[in-house]
Amino acid sequence: MKRIIFIGLILLGLCSCRKDKELLDEIYNDPGYAIGKITSSSTVVMVLTYYYEYQTGNTTHKGKKEGGITNSPDSRMIGRRFLVVYKQSDPKKSDLNFRYPINTDQDFLDLLEQFKSNPPKR
Repeated sequence: MKRIIFIGLILLGLCSCRKDKELLDEIYNDPGYAIGKITSSSTVVMVLTYYYEYQTGNTTHKGKKEGGITNSPDSRMIGRRFLVVYKQSDPKKSDLNFRYPINTDQDFLDLLEQFKSNPPKR
């Protein structure tokens, strides 16, 4: 019985990863860029999730990103800003990209210039 449960959990995880990859492909194939600010974090069954906000035009959107495995929320990240890549045709679909921290507005403008010839990586 334990084997069946274990195999079921593995299959569920594999399906979830494939769905996440498809969503990221969808977002990065139709990219828009914004500055995202982490507003909170939580841990459920040792999976750390960050919640963030970003703006497109005059609309504020909220998103969440799983940040890894831990046993407590990471409050050091609250207030930090990173690049958000969102799907232009559906700005509610987004990815907070930890590879591109944003400390100043000029950092964001520099990234936009860089992305004209070298798009961001996931």
